[in-house]
Amino acid sequence: MKVPPRAWTLAALAGLLWLTIGLFQKTGRGVAFGEAFVSELPVTALVFVVALVVAAQRNR
Repeated sequence: MKVPPRAWTLAALAGLLWLTIGLFQKTGRGVAFGEAFVSELPVTALVFVVALVVAAQRNR
């Protein structure tokens, strides 16, 4: 299945937004940046994949 560039862009933006919000929340509660970043990576990857699938299916 060929994924259009627009789907990649939307998925990347969704992942970046999720990561930014998560980092902001965790560092605001006093968690170190490195720990917050590592703990947000798995969920960010999941959000990216889900957004990519949804965006690719929507453009069909």
